[in-house]
Amino acid sequence: MTAAVSLATALFLATSLFHFATFRWLSGGMSRITMSASIRMLVILLAIVVAHLAEIAGYAVAYAVAAEYLEIGAFGGIPIREPLDYLYFSTVSYTSLGLGDAFPGGHLRFIAGIEALNGLLLITWSGSFIYLAMRRLWPWQPCAEPNSEDVGETHLSRE
Repeated sequence: MTAAVSLATALFLATSLFHFATFRWLSGGMSRITMSASIRMLVILLAIVVAHLAEIAGYAVAYAVAAEYLEIGAFGGIPIREPLDYLYFSTVSYTSLGLGDAFPGGHLRFIAGIEALNGLLLITWSGSFIYLAMRRLWPWQPCAEPNSEDVGETHLSRE
């Protein structure tokens, strides 16, 4: 049990710090690179996706180590034998999709629960970051103002 709690805590801290560092670079370090606002938004989006994939991969490696070497649990359901199988399970857990075709047993269940919580927090943090970046960078065009004649006609037609 100590190994599972230690591993889950280390993964939670590592992924959160990695996400934080990614956002620090996107909001500060990347500003030194000349690019248009539209390209900057695409780079932000792609960098966040890559960060999430790296975090998912970190959990996948931890599942493989925990199951194969630490032997603190095993997987039921579809066989988990290859790296892509661990990556698949980690993706399903991180996104809180939880299909259930592969499921952890033993203390791996604790790590999977922490991954779901961690993924939920990091995905919502990413959504907030993208929203703020869009508000700052995205060039919204002003809406057309209706002329006074159209407003009067609309008002009269409602009565």
